[in-house]
Amino acid sequence: MKKKKVVSILLTSIMLTGMLAGCGGKSEEAGSSGDKQTIEFWYHDGNANSNAIFEELIAQFEKENPEYEVEYVGLPSDSYLQKYNTAIATNTVPDVASIRDQDVSALINQGALSCIDEDFESFEEKEHISESALNAIRNCSVDGKLYCLPQYTQPQIFWYNTTLMEEKGAEIPATIDEFMEACETYADPDNGTYFYSLRGGAGSLDNMLDFIFTYANQDSFFDEEGNCVLSDPIFAEALDTYASIYWNGWTSKDSVSNSYKEMVAEFGSGTAMGIANNSSALAENINNLGEGNFTNALAPANEEGIVVTKDVPFMGYTVFEGAKNREGGVKFLEFLVSHDAVSYFCEKDGRVPVNDLVYEDEWYQNNAYMPVYEEMMSSETVKFLARPLWLPEWSEFLSKVQEPGLQAVLMKEKTSEEVLQEWAEYLTNAQKEYLESNK
Repeated sequence: MKKKKVVSILLTSIMLTGMLAGCGGKSEEAGSSGDKQTIEFWYHDGNANSNAIFEELIAQFEKENPEYEVEYVGLPSDSYLQKYNTAIATNTVPDVASIRDQDVSALINQGALSCIDEDFESFEEKEHISESALNAIRNCSVDGKLYCLPQYTQPQIFWYNTTLMEEKGAEIPATIDEFMEACETYADPDNGTYFYSLRGGAGSLDNMLDFIFTYANQDSFFDEEGNCVLSDPIFAEALDTYASIYWNGWTSKDSVSNSYKEMVAEFGSGTAMGIANNSSALAENINNLGEGNFTNALAPANEEGIVVTKDVPFMGYTVFEGAKNREGGVKFLEFLVSHDAVSYFCEKDGRVPVNDLVYEDEWYQNNAYMPVYEEMMSSETVKFLARPLWLPEWSEFLSKVQEPGLQAVLMKEKTSEEVLQEWAEYLTNAQKEYLESNK
């Protein structure tokens, strides 16, 4: 196999400019290298592992499609979006690029991404790509169209220390009532151990929202008029229940400021038997606890047996509107979301595939954690809640409104009703402004 050169680039940050929106715009003249057409591909997290994976995948693609040559660019994960925005502003975009769910809406709103609905209809494996993941992508655009395709997901899940639970005689709770009972029963503040590590600091949104929306048995942020539902009384009851884990001393005092690092550390040290986090916690759990000492499980259900969890968080690939080789880009995109490519990537990088053909692969069948994700993606009792990633104000809401609001509730500086009303007003204004601007 020939070695693929890993390309690194340094681009100067400049002011963003808009581009004309379109759906499946025409390509410029395709790049070429001798008799081959060049496809320029950027990946958002170019590290040693992903670079090696794409070296193999690109070699496979080029073997199957000798008319193409893929130029790979691995970008630093902490600055890739800046590189994308600079390329958009200077009309130097690649043909294909990886994209995270949280960035899709902003790029669509710039008119930077090519609509691929019509292209997708001709993909051989289109019926095998998770409809839940596709719906999550459609939720990112006001027109409900596809501007990227998913390769893997990182579902929100519960992790439990099974070794510690067996010692204590604890069982994995199936319902919110059982979960709250376990939090009370196994809290031992005198010895600094608890059933659950609550996340009250940075990144606290997902765990809190999953709990209160499951409790309320609702799976939409807004009503038909664009009003945020968080001001409904049931959510105050739900948030009070969630906050009572902290109020009652059923989780560590540090939980009020716990971010991912502290929460996973409490789980890994045995301070807590359980945490809620996405599938990416696996590697750290293995490092801290060792294989065979923990497991994953669906979140506790409400009285109706329903679990409401965040809309399928995806990582996928897009074709840029300004692609020089759109046809080649679409061809490579189809390959990246195909069975062979998804299986290879997910096995080597520890990700959860969204192409169901992978479910029959030996590595997947032998993976102890994948069945729970497969159940989540297909179960009729799991409902997905679309976070309003399309709102330009969403990031500000998280850092300046939601995080301090939750901490104010935990510290009893504000009531749940007061904080939820603040959240609802903020998001209602943002949603109605967004809907008005996209009429």
